[in-house]
Amino acid sequence: MSNDTIQKEEALRQIRQALHRTALLYHHFAETLVAELGEKRGTDLIRKTIGSYGARIGEEARRKALAKGLSLTPENFESDLPGLAWEKEEFTDEGEKRTRVTNCPLAEEWLAWSDPKRARLYCHVDQAKMRAFNPDYEYVHFKTFLDGDPCCELAVRKSKKEEPAGAGPGAVPDVLQTVWWVGGRYTRDDLMKMEPACLRALFRERVHHAIEVLLYPILLGKKKAPKNYGHEPELILDVWRQRGLSEEGDDFDWGKKYLDIARKIRKKEAVAVKEKAIVPFSKKEMEAVRKLIWDRRSIRDWIPGKEIPDSLINQILEAGRAAPTGCNMNVARFIIIRDPKEMKMIWSDIPTPADSCVVIVIAYDKRVYQTVGHDKLVAHNLLLDCAAAGDHMCLMAHALGLGACWLTSTDETAQKFKTRYGLPEYIQPVMHVAVGWAAMNIIKSGRAPLRDMIVGKKASG
Repeated sequence: MSNDTIQKEEALRQIRQALHRTALLYHHFAETLVAELGEKRGTDLIRKTIGSYGARIGEEARRKALAKGLSLTPENFESDLPGLAWEKEEFTDEGEKRTRVTNCPLAEEWLAWSDPKRARLYCHVDQAKMRAFNPDYEYVHFKTFLDGDPCCELAVRKSKKEEPAGAGPGAVPDVLQTVWWVGGRYTRDDLMKMEPACLRALFRERVHHAIEVLLYPILLGKKKAPKNYGHEPELILDVWRQRGLSEEGDDFDWGKKYLDIARKIRKKEAVAVKEKAIVPFSKKEMEAVRKLIWDRRSIRDWIPGKEIPDSLINQILEAGRAAPTGCNMNVARFIIIRDPKEMKMIWSDIPTPADSCVVIVIAYDKRVYQTVGHDKLVAHNLLLDCAAAGDHMCLMAHALGLGACWLTSTDETAQKFKTRYGLPEYIQPVMHVAVGWAAMNIIKSGRAPLRDMIVGKKASG
C-alpha cells in the first residue's frame, strides 16, 4: 500500500466521522432556529435553507453534465455523496426502477440523538437537487428511516405532466395524474398550485374514501380491489413531496399506512392490519368514564385572578383535535383569547371576563370542504365537527379540574368578531368554550328519562 492510499475500512471510518459532524451541525442549526424563532418560522427557514442547498448541488451537477456533453437524465447526475457509506440495492416495483437504502449514516446519527421529524426536513434536499438539475424529473421518497420505516425507498421519475390520449409507450396513465371530486377533477398542475391546507385535506379525504372505506370489505372478500386502488392519494403525496412541504403530522403517518397496504393489495401480496383490537374497559376504567360523562357540568362563574396555565389549555386543545371529524377532513380551527379587549368581541348570554377565564373560539375552515365539494353535499358536517371538538374540550377541562361552559352567539355577533379580529374570509366562527377555575360548586343539571328520548320503535323494557 503506497502512501497515497488507505485501507477501505479506514476510508469508511473517516467518511462516517465527517458525516457525524455534518449531521451534528445540521441538528444544532435546526434546534437553534426553532428555539430562537418558534416552531413554525424556524421550520419554514430550515425547509427554505435545505431547498437552497439542494438547488446549489443540482445546479453544479447540471453544469458538469452539460460540460461533458451529457443529456440531463438521472443517470448523468453526478452524485455529491460518498457512495461507500450507504448500503443500497436496486429493484423494480410495478414496473418502476427504485432504490432501497438499507443503511443511511445520516439517519443513523439523527435517530440516535435528534428529533426524527425535524431531521426528516433534510431529506427534502433530494427533491431540490433534481428540480435544479432537470425540472422534467422528480425525486420521490416512498419510505424513510426518519418516518419510522425499516428502510428508505426512493425513485427518480419523469414528472407526471398531462399528456394527450394515446401519447405512446411509456405515457403515464391518466388516472395516475388525476384526482376526481364532486365538481370535476384535479390535474397534477392543479395540485401543484393548490393551497397546502386544502391539498393536505384532499390527501386525507382520498385516503379515507379511495382506500380506507374499501379496505375492510376487500379483506373480508366482499369486494374486489379496483385496478388503480390507492393511486389518487399516492399522486397527492407525490405532489406534496415535489413541493417540498413538511410531512410531519399524525395524518400523514395514518395515510402512509393505508398507502402501503394499497400497494401490497395491487401487487396481490398478503396484507395484515396490525392495530390493537377494541377491548372492553375494565370495571375501574368504566368508573372513570362514567364519572367523566355524568359529573361534567357547565360552569359559568370562575375565580378571578387565578391563572390557567398554557399547559392545561394545550391539553384541552389536543382533546378538540382528537374529536371525530367527517371523512377525516379536520375542519375545526381554534382561536385562544386571553386579552381583555379581544374578549369584548365575544358575546353570549354568559359574561366571560378576561381576569377569570380563557375563551377558545371554535371555527371551521370553509376551504377544506369546498376543495372536495362537501360544502354542497354535507355542509352541516362543518357545524357537527366543531360541536364534536367542543364536547371533547369540555370533557377534558372537567378531567383537569377546570370548569368549562359551551357557548354560542348569533350569526351577526360571530361576523362582527370575525371582522374585528381580522380572520380571513374562509374561517367561520361557530361557538366558543370558556374555561377557568370554578368559583363554586353547582348543582349538576338533570336529564329527561331515556324512555322519553327514544322515538320511533321503543326499546324493550
